[in-house]
Amino acid sequence: MAAQTSDPEPAAAVGLRIRAVRKAQRMTIESLAEASGLTKSFLSKVERGRSTASVAALLRVSEALGIPLSNLFETSTTRSVIRAGEYPAISFGGHALSEYLLTPQSERRIQVLLSKIAPGGGSGSEPYPLPGEVEFVFVVEGVLEVRFADGVVTLGSGDALTFDPASPRAFLVPTSAPTTTVLWMICPALPHTARR
Repeated sequence: MAAQTSDPEPAAAVGLRIRAVRKAQRMTIESLAEASGLTKSFLSKVERGRSTASVAALLRVSEALGIPLSNLFETSTTRSVIRAGEYPAISFGGHALSEYLLTPQSERRIQVLLSKIAPGGGSGSEPYPLPGEVEFVFVVEGVLEVRFADGVVTLGSGDALTFDPASPRAFLVPTSAPTTTVLWMICPALPHTARR
């Protein structure tokens, strides 16, 4: 008789989810223990499905991870799908633009944003830096000007730019250009307090 495969038990599934979110945020189990006020030993057992956490303990874990409690009960620990037309809107500032987050809020290794910028729209005239190791910009369609202290880089449809996010920059879609769609990738993801 063939062995049947089944989903993990609820406690094990929650433990796997905690571990996946923690690792996505590049947080050690020691850091999570300190932030949640729970012991490393207990958290290790929960992550391996060898112990069941109380609702109070799960609340402390979700707060320490900076995610809603309901996120700990999501069924997939390795995948996140956001369907076209369902992109979560976010606002990092700027004017005449709409921005959407394409990666989960709990993901800390990379952050992918989609911007739709109207002619004349952009980040504003004041250059700004961001924390991080690398930033990648891809113009899906339209024209984008990225202004650095040493000059302006003009990108058209299909052009890509990689740079150090610590370099102060501002971005703008020229008034003569069409509405522009831009994909931004930042590694690691911006902290919740950082804004563009």
